[in-house]
Amino acid sequence: MDISNVPHNYALRLLRQPCRMLRLTVLREQKFRSRSNGQALDPCGPRDDSFHVILNKRSPEEQLGIKLVRKVDEPGVFVFNVLDGGVADRHGQLEENDRVLAINGHDLRFGSPESAAHLIQASERRVHLIVSRQVRQQSPDIFQEARWRNGGSQSPGPGDRSNTPKPLHPVVTCHEKVVSVRKDPSESLGMTVGGGATHREWDLPIYVISVEPGGVISRDGRIKTGDILLNVNGIELTEVSRSEAVALLKSTSSSVVLKALEVKQYEPQEDDSSLAALDSNHNTAPPSDWSPSWVMWLELPRYLYNCKDVMLRRNTAGSLGFCIVGGYEEYNGNKPFFIKSIVEGTPAYNDGRIRCGDILLAVNGRSTSGMIHACLARMLKELKGKITLTIVSWPGTFL
Repeated sequence: MDISNVPHNYALRLLRQPCRMLRLTVLREQKFRSRSNGQALDPCGPRDDSFHVILNKRSPEEQLGIKLVRKVDEPGVFVFNVLDGGVADRHGQLEENDRVLAINGHDLRFGSPESAAHLIQASERRVHLIVSRQVRQQSPDIFQEARWRNGGSQSPGPGDRSNTPKPLHPVVTCHEKVVSVRKDPSESLGMTVGGGATHREWDLPIYVISVEPGGVISRDGRIKTGDILLNVNGIELTEVSRSEAVALLKSTSSSVVLKALEVKQYEPQEDDSSLAALDSNHNTAPPSDWSPSWVMWLELPRYLYNCKDVMLRRNTAGSLGFCIVGGYEEYNGNKPFFIKSIVEGTPAYNDGRIRCGDILLAVNGRSTSGMIHACLARMLKELKGKITLTIVSWPGTFL
């Protein structure tokens, strides 16, 4: 049963059906493996003619800003990552997955990343690389990393990207509401909540998991499954743990005032442009089956972000150790900055609090909203000493 493009609740109902054996077909993303039929790329596959890349360091100690790795299915040394603002990034010729055939005349066709790093460190200012770049025809991968022309060359033009099928992410709308209910002092409100600070390593808002049929909340009808509770009788719930929220809700007397955020998701349809509402109390799923989709968190208003400040210390030569994607684009508008990757052994990696997929909201108190990618990359590259990053982590990302 194909669940590659279905609403979250539908997949949950399938997984909860009783059965003796559950067989799952999964996609595990590996950086350099072909995702077509699970087969590894042919090590003798076609490659373009090799080309030369000459990088000039400003000092012998300066890093090139590239992460080199080996593959499990092909000999040699490959570019895993090009760090924003580094020497290689400024030069603009190296790309991820390029194979490094030689450095300063030393053959690396069967070499290791360690030997390549030694050759780079030993060079004074000029590093001469011979590089090859693989070319393959477009395959029916689940995730396409690039589009290819019929002639076999990569098509980098923005016009081609507009034809790439876009993922059908649900559209999320939110609006606040204030609900007053009355009950007996000993009577329960009749709802179950989830989320809260440090909820399974994530800081989430308090949200309604289910509403008990016939209870106080159910009889009133205005608080629904999926609503986010902002406060109860004027006491904020936005940064409390689940147990603290439950204690506050249980301690209410006969008059209860709840401020909530109603969240609705609309599922884009493949056959037309209409949006099918996925109401919180969806008809086809029992209320107890409801759980939030990761898209929901990303679309919440900013005041519900549980931000954290991460302070990194950077010396004059090294990189902070992470790459970013996003920023303002002329045709796509303002996009958040996501942490794309983190390099082992760097300040960001050693700190341990930054994760791939985190949203970078501010640097040293300056908001990143509205900044273009090149501007933020340059600012991160030029900052020295103590650097404070304001980030938010959600259990999911558009990356």
